[in-house]
Amino acid sequence: MTDSQTSDLRAAARELDDAGLCVLSIKADGSKAPDVRSWTPYKLERSTAEDHDQWFSGDRPHGIAVVYGAVSGAVEMLEFEGLAIREGLLDAVTEIMDGSGLGEPWAAVLGGWATESPSGGRHYRVRVEGADVPGNTKLASRLAREDEYTDEERQRLREKPGTRIVRVLIETRGEGGYGLVEPSGGTVHASGRPYVRLAGGPASIPVLDAETMASIRDVCRMLDRLPRPEPAKAAPRPAVPRQDGSLRPGDDFEARASWEDILRGVFRPLTIRGTETYWGWADGVGGVKATTGRDEHDRLFVFATGSEFTPEVPYSKFGAYALLDHGGDHKAAAKELARQNYGSRHLAPVGAPRPASAPGQPGPGEVPAEDDQAEAAEQADTGDREGYDYAAKFDLPATVRTPYDYRVTSRGVQVLSTSGENWLRVTFAPLVISATFEDPEGDQYVELSWIDRSLGRPRRISRIVSRETAKRGRKLIETLGSAGLPAVEGDARAVEKWLAEFEAANFGRIPSEQLARWLGWQDDGTFVSSPEDGIKVDVPFEEQRGPARAHARKGTLDGWRDTVAHLASYPVPRVAVAAALAAPLLKPLGLNSFTLDISSRSTKGKTTALQCALSVWADPSEHASAMSNWRTTLYAIEKRLNLVRGILTVFDETMAVTDDTLIDEVLYQLPMNHGKARSGGAFGNMLPWETILLSSGERPALSFTTSQGAAARILGTTIAPFGEGGGPTAAAAREGVLANHGHAGPEFIQYILSGLAQPNGREKLKEHHRTLVDEFRGSGDMTNRRAPMVAALVLAETLACRTGLLPYEPLAHDVWRGLFTAHNPTDNRPDMALDVLREYVAGHAHELFSATRAVLNEKPPYSGWLGVLSTKDGVTEVALLPERVRKILADAGYSLDAVVGSWVDSEYLKTLKSQRPAHLVPRRFDGVRAKCLAFTPKGLSFGDEDELS
Repeated sequence: MTDSQTSDLRAAARELDDAGLCVLSIKADGSKAPDVRSWTPYKLERSTAEDHDQWFSGDRPHGIAVVYGAVSGAVEMLEFEGLAIREGLLDAVTEIMDGSGLGEPWAAVLGGWATESPSGGRHYRVRVEGADVPGNTKLASRLAREDEYTDEERQRLREKPGTRIVRVLIETRGEGGYGLVEPSGGTVHASGRPYVRLAGGPASIPVLDAETMASIRDVCRMLDRLPRPEPAKAAPRPAVPRQDGSLRPGDDFEARASWEDILRGVFRPLTIRGTETYWGWADGVGGVKATTGRDEHDRLFVFATGSEFTPEVPYSKFGAYALLDHGGDHKAAAKELARQNYGSRHLAPVGAPRPASAPGQPGPGEVPAEDDQAEAAEQADTGDREGYDYAAKFDLPATVRTPYDYRVTSRGVQVLSTSGENWLRVTFAPLVISATFEDPEGDQYVELSWIDRSLGRPRRISRIVSRETAKRGRKLIETLGSAGLPAVEGDARAVEKWLAEFEAANFGRIPSEQLARWLGWQDDGTFVSSPEDGIKVDVPFEEQRGPARAHARKGTLDGWRDTVAHLASYPVPRVAVAAALAAPLLKPLGLNSFTLDISSRSTKGKTTALQCALSVWADPSEHASAMSNWRTTLYAIEKRLNLVRGILTVFDETMAVTDDTLIDEVLYQLPMNHGKARSGGAFGNMLPWETILLSSGERPALSFTTSQGAAARILGTTIAPFGEGGGPTAAAAREGVLANHGHAGPEFIQYILSGLAQPNGREKLKEHHRTLVDEFRGSGDMTNRRAPMVAALVLAETLACRTGLLPYEPLAHDVWRGLFTAHNPTDNRPDMALDVLREYVAGHAHELFSATRAVLNEKPPYSGWLGVLSTKDGVTEVALLPERVRKILADAGYSLDAVVGSWVDSEYLKTLKSQRPAHLVPRRFDGVRAKCLAFTPKGLSFGDEDELS
């Protein structure tokens, strides 16, 4: 029976939700990608009816999908691709299921909820009971035929001959995966065709126990037709035929023995389909577990665990016999077969010379095999899967094994040569994958570990690299060469293959963890305060490792509270602490990064105020790396900022800067939330961040900048943090935060996260902030532009006081206005610079060219003309040469570039649209034409021209 299929996406979402399934919106652009900012949260919690109403209301087209796994009640989807249906694989699977005792549960799967995909494939869903649903898994594939190649695939083959072009036939969607469902159609799929319900519906998903579902997956795996490598231990390579035509025992056994005799007591035949035999456990429990006769090699493929055989590894008859009867000892197996009259052995006369070029002679770079030259050894596997103690050396589980054809010793990793008689070096020391990681964006990384003896004693070195790097041997060696990776470029391909084989052989055994590449907000909405949070933190730059480690905890939260209680009477250190707590609010409030600058010419506690703020998140001591100094480079500053997304950054001592333009560039770039673009897309290009930059020094940060409007992006105060007589308090505060730090920030972020998780939590936070912004707005443009930043600091302190994190009452709003929103001389640089210019012009009027001086034929002054006076309609205009103005302002500590934009905005200068830039207008005087800064009477007013001559 087929449940009716609705065309209404909202109704479809309700039907899916009623069945306990997690619904996901899909883009209608043919990409089949989720139409949400991040779908990671929906792997953990089901979407809500409110989400569905938001996604599927309106006229914009969408597709609809189900997230499979635990979030949907342990539902798994089994997918037969359209190619598999056309090639009869569904019929083949059904035939095998019927012949192996799985007919009844398989019929329940086929009769449950079934969907036809736009490509003609079939989607079946099962609710798995008794175990977790595995992740997405490809069960059966085959190599593409030449007539199936797309143009892109043909081009790939031309670029990389030998590339395998694969067609997936059967796969699953499980934990962490999703799949589109009906009624998705139109532009949702690239073909334009819809998903169609064939049977049942979300309410009729069959329930199968985990063991039965595993058996169904095993049957599907048996239709896999991808060529598989044959390890020497499972299927020894054919030896070179003897010159006299006689057979070795293993060769003879391969030709004469039957699988039924070899597997008796382990497997029993269930059904035969063509040349292929399907086997189940000998005791009759379960369904199909293995196959033989798949091709002319007649290998055994076991698809279940629980036997001596390694799953999905091809075994020859000799390899299976050696494993079952001799524990994998090929020499003993060959010797026993010879005793049973397998083979036809001819012994050479005593004293007969050996051939001149024995195949066992090692060549350059080879290690002689450690076996004798007995004929039975020609089929032996000389690798040792259990000979290296990975647990003791690399803290790996005791179940980790060495892949076939490899061995690991204290001398390094070696691989068996193609002839099977020599060992070839791969690395100069043991090298393994000791962990795998995935970051919140889904990017994958591996931790490589090796034993280094460069200091005279063995030590373990570990480095994390992207999976892409680990798969590219040369790039890997280039990346980790300076860290001592025990390999050379000539071995790059061998290293690359070893790592892939090691991971494949130990799938499920190598630890897998979550990875953060920065501190603060992660892309999945979580927050990492410190490497001590239980999440591995591996930063992309070596220079970031020290600052990252400095974000650590010491002492207690109560000890920190007792310390900051001393700050109650000192507004400036309290503002610094509020900035540290406000940093994680930038993201939920939608604010850009900004700067808080504390400057004064005294030595009354600027650095201590910074240390109090930094102690919210990190170790504020001088020997730690959390506090930075302005004596550095722009790229180094960008790397430091790039470490955090929602955590304070501190730079001390502006006077230590070696180039004033560096502070100018940082203050300009900071609110953009990313670094400078670097040519060629180089590593380090446009590094992102999200932070409040806390700066201090004897000179205000604004005095370094030439960026127009910089004052609107900086909150600055010149009040001494601890005032007069505050030295003892500053000393006590410093001592207290050095002993107790790193607790307040993580505590505060937990409060914020719990608030954001409440219904409309983010909107309530924003509304609180908007109310404060309105309160701190004023009559001036500068005050209004600063209001959102001041409101963020006030909001952070208010919330922290409310929760008891800060042991004092919030600062009065009038105190905040006095600090940042009232008139501040540092904001008035354009007018102050203009006052300097007015005073200079008033004292140097003789340097201005005028009509009177032209009539008198006066010569220019020794320093040259300053500019020109001209009168029109009774109004006198002053036009000054820009280079003279630039020097006058620079001598007074101002930058023309920093104020000229404000002069234009305030209509102090005339502009001409035809000029570039518009504020430099042409004027003629003393027989020449020059571009000048032409001031309006509002900017520079003068009396009668004769009075100035």
